[in-house]
Amino acid sequence: MTNSGEQLDSFLGCEVNAARLATTVSDEYENADAVEGPERRVEVATRELVRTINESDVESRESLRALAIEMLREEVQTVDERSSLSRAAATEKEFNAFGIAIPLGLMGMVLVFLFPLVGIVMFAAAAVMLAWGLGSTLLRRS
Repeated sequence: MTNSGEQLDSFLGCEVNAARLATTVSDEYENADAVEGPERRVEVATRELVRTINESDVESRESLRALAIEMLREEVQTVDERSSLSRAAATEKEFNAFGIAIPLGLMGMVLVFLFPLVGIVMFAAAAVMLAWGLGSTLLRRS
């Protein structure tokens, strides 16, 4: 019973330290933000977090460290959703007709000797794709 009571006291102590950390960090954030920007704010927050973890008892330090790392990994956004959406839209719009015309022309060259009618159709499809590619390139640039 005393062991769980000690754990509860240490947990409550961490909550008190966390509240003190929040007020201290917010004051330092305001000062750091005015001086140097986000790098300085991250440095100040990291020092306060390290200080809070080191002030806790030895048994809970590892779990507090793991909790802090896990929360950072979950909460920090590493990809800007707007840029990934615009990139996806840009790749959807691009269609390279020349990329289709080349294999169709090569297949037509081979098939014209084996199956003349199929080879001629492949050449015709390659010519359509070539015209499409030239037309879309010229229209896009003008």
